[in-house]
Amino acid sequence: MFIPDSMCGCAEIKLNKRKAVRVSLFDVHFKREAMILIGMGIKKLAAKHGLPEGIIKEHMKGNLFIAPPSKHLYFLFHVPEIEADMHISIPPCHFDFVG
Repeated sequence: MFIPDSMCGCAEIKLNKRKAVRVSLFDVHFKREAMILIGMGIKKLAAKHGLPEGIIKEHMKGNLFIAPPSKHLYFLFHVPEIEADMHISIPPCHFDFVG
C-alpha cells in the first residue's frame, strides 16, 4: 500500500511500511520492456478508473521511487480526482541505473 506524505503526517513516502526513496529519471535507463510496462500500466489504470491517460501521466511526473530491500522501481502517486493512491511497478531486469 502506498501512503503519501500528506496522509501520514511525515516527510517520507512509504510503500508497504517501507521508506520509499525518490529516484530521478536522469539516474535511470529504462529498457524497451520497461517502456511497454509503463505504457500498459497507464492504460490499465486509466481504463479501470475511467480517467483520461493524461491525468495518470500528470500525477506520475516526478514520482519515481525505490523501496529497499526491493530492487523494483515504482511510480507512486496520488490521483486527487478520485482520491486514490496508485502505483506502477518496474522489475529490475527492465532498467539500469546510470552514472
